[in-house]
Amino acid sequence: MATGYLELLPGAAMLPDGSTNNVGAGTTRRQGTQATRKAHFLTLDFDGAGAVEGAWWTFVLPSDYASGGSLDIFWMANATANAVKWQTQVGAITPDDADTPLEHALAAAATVTTNVNTTEARRLTKSTITLTMDSAAGGDLIELVLFRDSADAADTATVDGEVIACIFSYTTT
Repeated sequence: MATGYLELLPGAAMLPDGSTNNVGAGTTRRQGTQATRKAHFLTLDFDGAGAVEGAWWTFVLPSDYASGGSLDIFWMANATANAVKWQTQVGAITPDDADTPLEHALAAAATVTTNVNTTEARRLTKSTITLTMDSAAGGDLIELVLFRDSADAADTATVDGEVIACIFSYTTT
């Protein structure tokens, strides 16, 4: 068995509409400090001010999916102290399921708490969450939400958690 990967980039995320209990992360286009050919990328900015903010990705689980599921979150923060608690939920919808994609309940949240880089603000940090995969099978439509509840006692950072990219990985057949 091998490992399969799917990139989940900020530009492909669907952000919630901002209604009560449905707040999306902000987005920022960032430019590097290189002298020439400056790096440019988009970040999802999850507030550190007591809000619950999320971002959604929808994709079809590859047919070579055998088991497992984890999410690597590549992020940074404009701080050198404290921690961010990331949380994810997954919904797996099989064609012809009794419920629709709009009503499907998500599996229990999986979490990880990671300290920001203490050497320098905005250094790259990686957090890995082992996902609860909601009885997923190859060919299922997957709804994956990444969120931060900065009011959670384990989340001590007061600045944005700036997500650069996520990688979904799984065991192949």
